[in-house]
Amino acid sequence: MMEDVLIPIVAIISIFALPVVTALVLILRKLNADHNERMALINQGIIPPNEPKKKTNPNRMVSLRNGIILAALGIGIIVGFLCSQYLVIGDENKFWITSASIVSFLGVGYLVYFLVTRNMPREGEEDQPGE
Repeated sequence: MMEDVLIPIVAIISIFALPVVTALVLILRKLNADHNERMALINQGIIPPNEPKKKTNPNRMVSLRNGIILAALGIGIIVGFLCSQYLVIGDENKFWITSASIVSFLGVGYLVYFLVTRNMPREGEEDQPGE
């Protein structure tokens, strides 16, 4: 009787607590290793440099690509669903109709990304006169 209640409770606690505890242990080990490394450098007379966190600018081209591709994926899923529900050809081939529309719209998304970015300068490249 007690086992019937205890097993699900232990299972639920394990599902949520085990990853959290594992992450905490790994973070604490990393912090401890960094601290020990700094202490070893200080004991040798070396002043460890302070490493500030670098703020990186997000790559706008990657964000543009991901946005276009995810929009195309969403449109492909919607079109595939609508075709499989409301077209006669979709009755027996729902999986293939949906898959084909998703792949097609992903292709269209990549083409749109290519067309949008083909005349844009790439990162690190500057317009050089005479070329």
